[in-house]
Amino acid sequence: MLDFRGEGCWKLTGLLFSLFPNADQKPLLLKEEIMRTKKIIKLLFLVLILFLVAGSSLARESQPDEAAIALGISSAPAANAAWFNSEIDTTDDTGQHPSITIDHATGTTYISYYDYTNKNLRLAMSRDSGGNCGPDNSWLCTTVDSTYGVGTYSSIDLHPTTGEIAMAYYDATNGQLMYAHGDICATCTWAIDAIDKPLLFPTDSVGRYASLKFSNSGNPSIAYYFQNTSGVDALKVAAYVGGSGNCGFGDQLGKWECSTIISGEGVGQYASLDIDAVGNRHIAYYDGANGDLEYARTGNPANCGPSNTWLCYPVDSVSDFGQFASLYLDDNADFNIAYYDATADKLKYAVNVGSGGNCGVLGSAQCETIDSMMAGFQPQGIAIAEDISGYPVIAYQSDIGSLDLARPLAALGLVAGSGNCGPETPFSTWRCDTIRPYLSRIPARQADYVSIAMSESGLGTIAYYGFITNSSGGNLDIAYQLFRVFEPLVLKNH
Repeated sequence: MLDFRGEGCWKLTGLLFSLFPNADQKPLLLKEEIMRTKKIIKLLFLVLILFLVAGSSLARESQPDEAAIALGISSAPAANAAWFNSEIDTTDDTGQHPSITIDHATGTTYISYYDYTNKNLRLAMSRDSGGNCGPDNSWLCTTVDSTYGVGTYSSIDLHPTTGEIAMAYYDATNGQLMYAHGDICATCTWAIDAIDKPLLFPTDSVGRYASLKFSNSGNPSIAYYFQNTSGVDALKVAAYVGGSGNCGFGDQLGKWECSTIISGEGVGQYASLDIDAVGNRHIAYYDGANGDLEYARTGNPANCGPSNTWLCYPVDSVSDFGQFASLYLDDNADFNIAYYDATADKLKYAVNVGSGGNCGVLGSAQCETIDSMMAGFQPQGIAIAEDISGYPVIAYQSDIGSLDLARPLAALGLVAGSGNCGPETPFSTWRCDTIRPYLSRIPARQADYVSIAMSESGLGTIAYYGFITNSSGGNLDIAYQLFRVFEPLVLKNH
């Protein structure tokens, strides 16, 4: 991959961007001036990259990470396990904006989601006993925040050491970013506070497309979209600092630092955040004005963010690409992004390859068309995760409204030429299968919203919204993998 860390590169970055010291800020300028500044930044960045490129590496197909290779693993052991579907919460119209995480220590699955009927944030957790929802009451469904108008764009994560659960979400009534956290129990109360809110214009929207992630040290960060009715929009990040911060309200007053990463009309939608092992934050997001899939991360060199501490650049910008972006980082801290091609209604996948690719800056990424998606419905469902062998797993809504899953052939242990989707030169290298079909008998459209997580053993669970088109709404549903267990065949002597 490109090495952005050299001292010479950092000095060159500082020299170039010292010519435009306000490029990463959001002054009260006319929109035309902001757009001109943004174009200058992009041109300067391309010049910078020409000096940064050193060495080369071949553009790679999806492959296992180094740890998996060292163990001799070439395919995910659980990749071919059977899929099953269950309805978890069927009360009223519920299940939109789901976000899923799995506690690898206990095996418990947690799903945050939006109750559209009551306009509040809900949480479902798998249980051995004492549940109140799901098949055989094997889940516990509870309301986390009952304030009217809260719970859309939910994002859930677990503290890496304490197991405390946290959720970032949007308060549509007040246009603010919310944060709820607490220990897990049936009667526990949640600490609920606003993190960022409109300060000057109440019509502004702060907190849509929230994406929450804990670092290995246990500090949460939230990427989100600032829709500015009085100026230009922005991608923002709130980071927990413990004190002396510039945002956070209630119990979280001053414990967060909220920063603008990059500004522009429509910039910051569909933000998806991950944090690498050394604490660098990485975000995939959509530039709505230019129709670009873009990427930002902390570290050197840098051209955006407060004091130029972030690096921002386009990944796929030929047409209208980047909506519904979903990102994870592999063991090399290379990004893997699933996203939507709105021009052709296609599912796409981008991976950082360093050089020799077909997208990114000077071929630093490889962008591939995977499958067709459902046209004309908003929002489409896309979610990506990494399996235990380092391969991508993508859950999405297909072109007929079913819940589908895409994986590279190698992850399934299949030979080249046996694929049915993905790159078609010389052979299709991915397998796309329907996990939950569109039900014309009911009828029901699956996966308008979707979120995926992988267990410690490599089994997948997908949370999604099943929309019943001839009723008052839909349900929170899941698709999950289990190994099939067969009783041994016993032959009797007669």
